[in-house]
Amino acid sequence: MKAFILILSACLVGACSSPIKPVNFKSVASDEKNYTYVDDMQSDKFIVNNPQAFKQFNKVIVFASQFDKLTISMSTDKKLAESWNASSWSEMDKICQNLDDFTKKIFRDRKEFVPTNKGGEDVLAIQFTLIDFMPSTARYKDASKGTVGTETSHAGIGVVTIRGVLANAKTGELVGLVEETMEVNAGGTSVGAGSLAFAQDSNSKAAHNMAWRRTFRLFLEKFHDDLVRLKYADTVTN
Repeated sequence: MKAFILILSACLVGACSSPIKPVNFKSVASDEKNYTYVDDMQSDKFIVNNPQAFKQFNKVIVFASQFDKLTISMSTDKKLAESWNASSWSEMDKICQNLDDFTKKIFRDRKEFVPTNKGGEDVLAIQFTLIDFMPSTARYKDASKGTVGTETSHAGIGVVTIRGVLANAKTGELVGLVEETMEVNAGGTSVGAGSLAFAQDSNSKAAHNMAWRRTFRLFLEKFHDDLVRLKYADTVTN
């Protein structure tokens, strides 16, 4: 038993001391600054001004997500576009509230960056914006109106692009930009248990809400992992 405990302890120490994979950067031409593109992150796009700046952040302050710049993709079916363009401010605000809630929950639960309401040199300010949406089904309110695309589809609700602006909470200096395009689907890109659970009522309010929440959670989990790498990993510029 004693020998087993010693072996287990050694394994745990080895696991905790495992180095984080170095972060690779590529320079990005700009008229104003020399931005660097993070080449191998989980997020679709991650651009930073100064990679070293992320090492100082121990806390985060999260501002309410925005949808004022959201556009419906030009390739969207006309009736689907009309359905989503008729969304009220309250409807869209509830969707964004899911994003805000999960942002705070993931940072709170993972404890790597402490959520705060005060700015400081060690505080990273974050604000997300929904910038593009290509729906594949109508709003749940229009599900019974015979609108094109309201039938159960493995494509889910549609495809959304989320952009996050990252800044030093004390100075206001922009330190990074993250962007992700994801399928809004309660069951993922394949037909899994989550999809089948709503197979007979894919346009219900509950189904839509679950799809948005799952999408935001997956996005934020990847984003949090990327921030941890930026904070602790060695950097390599190509």
